[in-house]
Amino acid sequence: MNGKEYIPTDRLTGTSHWTRATEKEMKNVRIAFEKHDNVSKEQMITGKVKPGFTYCSTHMIFDIKMDGKFTRKARLMADGHKTRPPSSITYPSVVSRDSVRIALTIASLNALEVSACDIGNAYLNAQCREK
Repeated sequence: MNGKEYIPTDRLTGTSHWTRATEKEMKNVRIAFEKHDNVSKEQMITGKVKPGFTYCSTHMIFDIKMDGKFTRKARLMADGHKTRPPSSITYPSVVSRDSVRIALTIASLNALEVSACDIGNAYLNAQCREK
């Protein structure tokens, strides 16, 4: 399902599942964006609007969680494969399975308590904003 299909799907089914999922995702990712008034897409692509920043297109991924409630999920994805990463980014974006196993082994050997959490959205380069 793409962005052009989810609204008619909501209309046909008399629900707002996909609309709400999309609104929730856009609310969560808004912190990662800056608003530039009177700037066209073409001007952003040139790279002259904000030096050091590169235009990156996006697309939306839609999914249904099999959690018993069939929660609809929408995720805004950056098309990072279309841009060159800056040289300052030298870290892996995902922790390796081996690193997790080593950390859990060390915790077990030292009788340490292990806690876990889920971070809904993380934007490493976004400015911090107070609500």
